[in-house]
Amino acid sequence: MKTELIAKLEELLSKDAGDVATNVRALQKEYQKLWTTEFETAKQAFVDEGGKAKEFEYPKQAEDLQFESLIDKHAKLKKDGEAKVAADQAKNLSIKLEIISKIKDLSKLSDNVGAAVKMLQELQSQWKNTGSVSSHKYKEVQADYSKAVEEFYYNLKIFRDLQEHDLKKNFELKSELLVKLKAIQSIENIKEAERLIKVYRNEWDEIGPVPNSKWEIIKQEYKAVLDETYSKIKTHYNGIEEKKGNNLQSKLELIEKAKALVAAASEGNVKWNETTDQLIALQNEWKTVGRTTEKDNEKIWAEFREICDTFFDKKKEFFAGQNEKFAANRKIKSDLIAKAEALKDSTDWQKTSTDLIRLQDNWKKYPSNGDKEEPKLFARFRKACNHFFDAKKKHYENVDASFETNLVAKEAILARFMELKLSDDNKANREQLKAISDEWNAAGMVPMKDKKRLNDAFYNRLDELYEQMNIDKTEIAVIQFRTKIDRMVASENGFDLLRKESDFLKKMSDEITARIRTYDNNLGFFKTSKGNNSFLKEVEDKIAGEKAKIAELSAKRKLITEELNKLREADKPKAEA
Repeated sequence: MKTELIAKLEELLSKDAGDVATNVRALQKEYQKLWTTEFETAKQAFVDEGGKAKEFEYPKQAEDLQFESLIDKHAKLKKDGEAKVAADQAKNLSIKLEIISKIKDLSKLSDNVGAAVKMLQELQSQWKNTGSVSSHKYKEVQADYSKAVEEFYYNLKIFRDLQEHDLKKNFELKSELLVKLKAIQSIENIKEAERLIKVYRNEWDEIGPVPNSKWEIIKQEYKAVLDETYSKIKTHYNGIEEKKGNNLQSKLELIEKAKALVAAASEGNVKWNETTDQLIALQNEWKTVGRTTEKDNEKIWAEFREICDTFFDKKKEFFAGQNEKFAANRKIKSDLIAKAEALKDSTDWQKTSTDLIRLQDNWKKYPSNGDKEEPKLFARFRKACNHFFDAKKKHYENVDASFETNLVAKEAILARFMELKLSDDNKANREQLKAISDEWNAAGMVPMKDKKRLNDAFYNRLDELYEQMNIDKTEIAVIQFRTKIDRMVASENGFDLLRKESDFLKKMSDEITARIRTYDNNLGFFKTSKGNNSFLKEVEDKIAGEKAKIAELSAKRKLITEELNKLREADKPKAEA
């Protein structure tokens, strides 16, 4: 019996695994029943012979192993078949989605409606020939397909309605242009008439088609209006030739006036500017007269220009001597240009900015005094300055951009810091505040626009927490001064603030030193006195106190000097690093 079931199972394996799955399960159940019957029979025989049921073992026979192997093979074939079906369905889904996309694109109708309709029919045929998709996708994709087809036919109707509307609208626009073209004939300014006729002809060509039934009529009317208008323009230009003879006489008179001006200038005591203005006035009048006949136009223009050139050449020769007066200024400004050009590629932003501003101030001390070379010199000088300042601006823009990450880190540190609560252990508090300060400084620079806001918030909170700690006032003063230095370093103009603070401390130290000298002088009056002298003791105490202040100020200046050196090192150009 097992052999028959195995044979049937082998026969089923030659068929499609999915189609025979039910039959295979039936064979599997039937085989299991046979095996169970054999198992129970063997077990009972074992017990009857005196064995214990729990010790009974019934190993699988060769047939059992063969049957299980065939079942496993069927399971694999079924799984492979299901995977292939899923792949085919996925491929079909992709094809159908692409068809839907193409139909949606067709709904954006072009002028070639016929081609769009033909393409839709091809896509519909392709849809029918594409295989099935998975059951859970069928409903959705079929709905999208139907909607896309409906939208196409909806847009097709709208397009045809719009096309008919456009033809009517185009006819109205061309009719309006005919009215405008006819109105040109009443314009006296021929140049304006020529300009308008060109504009209207361009508009006519751009408007587009009109209904076929009205095209021939409107085209003939358009041609007739153009012919009439151009006829009027031609008549105008025929009259222009008549005017050219009058223009020739006017220009000959201008030539005589120019000759008289140049002749007067040759007699000495020339008023160069006045004569120049008069000649320029004649030149401007020449331009208003209009052209003469073609055979005379170039000849009289050459004669007029030669007369003017003669005067301006003499003027040029006269003013050439003036150049010596400008030589000294030119030399000074050339030196300033050379210095600016030598600095333009510097990356020592702070020092070079100061140097270039100083050069600009020096430039202003030497006005041009009419030197025609001044614009060129100034252009070179400004170019060199702009080159540096543009590079400086770009440098700091790039630096600010690189600080965005630091900004995020410092915002997070500040948020934590604002929530910080002090403990009863001041030693732990100091270490914690020092660690947070180190973390804050290690986070690096932030964009300039955020720098003051962040630093003010952080250091104000730091001062607030130190004040909450019940520690010695001297220690608080040292901590707060260290904090003050950190705030200066983190400021936009930290270098200048540190220098000012150092100068201030130096001034205070000098004032205390002066007071000590005064106290020393006063001591001289009391050192010879005998016995206890309370005033002498008071002065000596004051001197000791003032010297302690000087020591404190010196220590503070030393801290500032260390920070200034760090800033100088950080601001060195990369080439020096």
